[in-house]
This record gives sequence, C-alpha cells and structure tokens, in this order.
Amino acid sequence: MLSIYHIIELSDNAFTYGNLILLYCNFNRDGLPNGQIDDESANKTVHDSLPDFITGRIALCIQTFDIIMKSKPDKFNTSIILISKSEHTRVITDQLLEGGISEQYIENDNNSKTIDAVINNVLSKITSVTNPPTIYFIGSVWQKEVFDSIVVSKLKKFKVHFEGALDHRPYDVIQKDKLTEEPKKGSNYYKHKLTNKAIDTLLNYIFSNKRK
Repeated sequence: MLSIYHIIELSDNAFTYGNLILLYCNFNRDGLPNGQIDDESANKTVHDSLPDFITGRIALCIQTFDIIMKSKPDKFNTSIILISKSEHTRVITDQLLEGGISEQYIENDNNSKTIDAVINNVLSKITSVTNPPTIYFIGSVWQKEVFDSIVVSKLKKFKVHFEGALDHRPYDVIQKDKLTEEPKKGSNYYKHKLTNKAIDTLLNYIFSNKRK
C-alpha cells in the first residue's frame, strides 16, 4: 500500500510549464534482509534485490507519471530524474520501463548523495527558466520533514509536490538514514516554524475562549 502526501508551494511565476519528477532511490543496505543482496559476480543488482521501500517509490513514480499523462496539457514536456547509485540505475530503469514509461523520459543522476544535493542540482538547471516545471519529489513518507526544510529555504518560488511511499524498516534504521539526509536548517526554516507555532497558539486561544 502506498501513502501519498502533498506539499504545494505556489510560485510567484505567472505559470509553470512542464513536469519534473525526481525519483529518489539512494539507499544503503543496513537493516535489510540477507536475501536482498547484490549479485557481485555479475557486478549488478538483480531485480529481486531492491528493497520494498525502493520498489514502493518506483511504483509511486509510475502512478504519478500516469496521472500527469492522463490529465495535464503539458504532459509531453515531462522528465524523470532517477537519483541512485550507478549500480542500481539499470534495474530501477527496467522497472520503470515495465511500468509503461518510455526511456526517452528518463535521465540519471548518480552524483547527488542527499536530497539537498538533488535540489541544488535541479535549481542550477531551472532557476533561470521563465516558466519552470512543476516539481514532483518522490521518496519515502519519513523524508517529508527533510524535504519541508529544503522547500522553505530553496523552493519557495516553485510549484512543488511531495509524494511519499511507505517504509516499513525498523525505526532506528530510518532514524539513521534521516540523520544523513538532514541539511543545515537556515533562518527561513525557523521563521516558518515560529509562524506556524504562533498560528497554533492563536487558534488555541480563540477556541478556548469560545468554550467559556
């Protein structure tokens, strides 16, 4: 089962054109079953070795791509950037192809090691574009908090969606991954958090007075 979360940051641009799907498939093998291993003799990852939380992201990417193709007028100006280690690229790409996505839509990023690095790479490409694409980031549900902190400081001028797949790994393993992903939080992030806290405090005050 897939869980989908959305963050939409409306941009200052008159309108967006095109769609950029960021499929984040960087992972390490800590906490994975022993059966999910690399076929080192062939120097490649066998199909069944991808962990469930990665196949969940792939399935969500296929679903997102299908929705765009069926509903958006700018559907043919769509790209998928697959972020993964080079040894995982082929097997993930094959699953996307099996899901009905043509390889012409797929680009590879084997250099970005964190979500923050992915966003920096994307910004270098689209910041100067007059009508930038809508960005869809596809990861796991727990990465939403990490992504939020980046959106506030770097993507507030763009239209962004976050799509999160379920991740059933142990809590301590996920927390370890989260520590490697968390970027340094800038002042905009803390201003955003303080604003939300102030709003919550005001609402609590209003509703508590109504009960009296």
